[in-house]
Amino acid sequence: MKIINFIDTSVLLNILNVPGCNQDREVIVIKMKSKTEEGERFILPLATIIETGNHIAHIADESMRRKCAKKFADMLQMVLEDKFPWAYNKREIGDSELRAMINRFPDYVQQYEMGLGDLSMLDEYARYKKRNKKRLDVRIWSLDERLQAFSGIDCV
Repeated sequence: MKIINFIDTSVLLNILNVPGCNQDREVIVIKMKSKTEEGERFILPLATIIETGNHIAHIADESMRRKCAKKFADMLQMVLEDKFPWAYNKREIGDSELRAMINRFPDYVQQYEMGLGDLSMLDEYARYKKRNKKRLDVRIWSLDERLQAFSGIDCV
């Protein structure tokens, strides 16, 4: 069964080598290479893209900020052109999904200390997993233990 990994911001920041957010880079790069060699695929959720952009925007050194932003923009362009081994999950959320997420948000903030970005990624992951359950093993790849704990769960 093919393995699909939803990439969390914590992993992507290390892959992009964003200063101050790259303390696990060596381990992540090794894992990425291993996962790729084993035929695993990767999906960038919208929340990961937005959160990564926000982290890059807060890099103090202007030159480094520009360099990281360019590298990220180039990577995203390649993803959109199918020239990168990752995919962007193109499914948009509708009103009913947004309502469900909003209704769960106060409980998730209280119980898991989880923000809307992570909650939206979990919802995106759960919908993708449900659509592809019979043919794909869908996982979350994160350094955040709370978020990683949801990997493998069918529903959020």
